[in-house]
Amino acid sequence: MAEGTAGVRMGSKDVAPELLREISERFGDALEDLRQTAPRRLVARARADRVKDVLRTLRDDFACRHLSAVSGVDSGSSLEVVYHLAARGGTVLSIRSALPREAPHIPTITGIFPAANLYEREVHDLLGITFEGHPDPRPLLLYEGWPEGEYPLRKDWKPTGKEGGHAGG
Repeated sequence: MAEGTAGVRMGSKDVAPELLREISERFGDALEDLRQTAPRRLVARARADRVKDVLRTLRDDFACRHLSAVSGVDSGSSLEVVYHLAARGGTVLSIRSALPREAPHIPTITGIFPAANLYEREVHDLLGITFEGHPDPRPLLLYEGWPEGEYPLRKDWKPTGKEGGHAGG
């Protein structure tokens, strides 16, 4: 057996197609655009109001017990949260959820994956996505005097000079 990233043991067989079939059968229309994008790589979309149940089921019934990361993406027309899960056979499963730019909010998953705590705080600081029910929503990366409503990873963000900070020394 080969050893992959993070010491995960992987057989030579790519189990992603089998996992794709099982997930597709289980979730039906709860997941959209479920597909394999590369060896050991699956992606799907879930609505914000269903993502918590989807992630809980993946953890409990598909042994996706490790949350590798939570990412935020500004796609221009919307904002997205992407949950990256380690699945069997070294497969990475990414669940994307699109949110409206004007009111980007989604339920926290810290009760399912405690490791989401810092990831969600980071995504909130940088993109302004609110994780409803988060146990500790205080800023993680931005300093105390950072202007409210300024999210530096949004494509439409322009520095105003009010951010202060330590740029350039």
